[in-house]
Amino acid sequence: MTTNPPENIAWRTQFALDFEGEINVDLFAGGGGASTGLEMGLDRPVHVAINHDPDAISMHQANHPGAEHYLSDVFEVDPVAACRGRPVGHFHASPDCTHFTQASGGQPRKQAIRSLSWVVHKWAGKVRPRVITLENVEQILQWSPLVAKRCKQTGRVVKIDRTVAAPGERVPLEEQFLVPDRRRRGHNWQHFVAGLRRLGYAVQWRTLRACDYGAPTTRERLFLIARCDGHPIVWPEPTHHKHPKRGQKRWRAAAECIDWSIATRSIFDRPRPLADNTMRRIAKGILKFVIDSGDPFIVPIANYGSGETVHPIDEPLRTITASPKGGAFALASATLVQTGYGERPGQAPRALDIRQPLGTVVAGGGKHALVTAFMAQMNGGFYDGAGRDARDPLSTITGRGTQQQLVTANLASSLTSDQEAGALRVAAFLMRYHSTGGQWADLRDPMTTITAKDRLALVTVTIQGTPYVIVDIALRMLKPRELYRAQGLPDSYIIDQGHDGRKFTLTAQTRMCGNSVSPLPMSAVARANRVDQPEAMPAREAS
Repeated sequence: MTTNPPENIAWRTQFALDFEGEINVDLFAGGGGASTGLEMGLDRPVHVAINHDPDAISMHQANHPGAEHYLSDVFEVDPVAACRGRPVGHFHASPDCTHFTQASGGQPRKQAIRSLSWVVHKWAGKVRPRVITLENVEQILQWSPLVAKRCKQTGRVVKIDRTVAAPGERVPLEEQFLVPDRRRRGHNWQHFVAGLRRLGYAVQWRTLRACDYGAPTTRERLFLIARCDGHPIVWPEPTHHKHPKRGQKRWRAAAECIDWSIATRSIFDRPRPLADNTMRRIAKGILKFVIDSGDPFIVPIANYGSGETVHPIDEPLRTITASPKGGAFALASATLVQTGYGERPGQAPRALDIRQPLGTVVAGGGKHALVTAFMAQMNGGFYDGAGRDARDPLSTITGRGTQQQLVTANLASSLTSDQEAGALRVAAFLMRYHSTGGQWADLRDPMTTITAKDRLALVTVTIQGTPYVIVDIALRMLKPRELYRAQGLPDSYIIDQGHDGRKFTLTAQTRMCGNSVSPLPMSAVARANRVDQPEAMPAREAS
């Protein structure tokens, strides 16, 4: 199982934090992503956490037991009563973003959800936090009033059930299909910022990517910083980059988050066949990241603290020891399959634990098969891309958690009869979903004799001069723990149960992960704006 590097274990428990002095407040606390980031950046706890979701606040309480927790609508909590006269140092808000994001498409919007950010003004006016931060999707910059959608043909109001109002009918607001007013795009955002400035705050904002601050996800969010203490607003320098420079580290890979010991299922012979769009995306990914890549990657298993955990196959391996935890290597692999010997009747197929030292390598080099992997991007809609290289950060995690799916291609350098049959099945699959302009024969026609040689180009991969044949393709969704790792939360974070022992379903765990704030950019922002430890990066005034 992959373990997070030391930089992602910087989060401390409540008992190691300084509770004296100013308090910190997390207004839309959720399961605790932002709170974790604040504690990492400030070395101080979150004292007050508010959220309306019982499961989310219970997860927060399990991980941040020192905070005062309010299971409540944020507008119903009195800031003065919650703070009890204590000065507020850092106040953070992450209002619901679902009715701002592009993912909402042409869906109706709700005024109540789009108005949640206004509660920040209430806290700013009543308890005057020294530093205010807000995190949301970048589309909040287009925040505008809502108006009723109109039928293009008649000009009449469209109702929430998508029917059109009758001539002269007055439709109550709650029954109207509400959409943003394009003519006043950004009006509410400008009003929101102006209100903070009237309250004496300097305000700036910019978009940050979590992968630039050490999280293995490309999640991109807008951060607003407001200060009323006379200190300058400071934006943290990115610590990671796709092409590192000036002491930066390389972006962390999705492969780091994956538990390679979890079994995957073949895409073939499933009781419920996968959708054609799913199969097409898998085929495109196999072509791009396996067949045409020419650059497989190696994943060290438990080689802790040795620098990057993913590197090209043409670079030297890191130090290898004989210990089961000493750094066994596999090619983007969950399994090494022995192909040279076969099995006795009734004997289970020989699959090797990648955490164990490699067995004897015979002169022919064909004893061990390989598994390559990539991340399929199952966004739905019209997306027809090939997915993502497992060496890149994971894409943004949503509350559904179904977009990122792991695809593994099982490779063999010498074949048993069963594996040869599997290679033919893979060939037929790729021929169906990659057929372009007569490259392949019509699948309804008889096919010429097929062998597992280089003649079957689409299932043959050459690695360092050795040909391998794809004998199976497997697919699985990522598990919640893998998603939380990608979000930047440590493995010590409790995600399967609440403070009172309540169990969270996998669906609930995934939903709370998708709704969470990545703690690493949050930590960087909080640390950069500490009074006792400022970081020097000039801020640009946003327009």
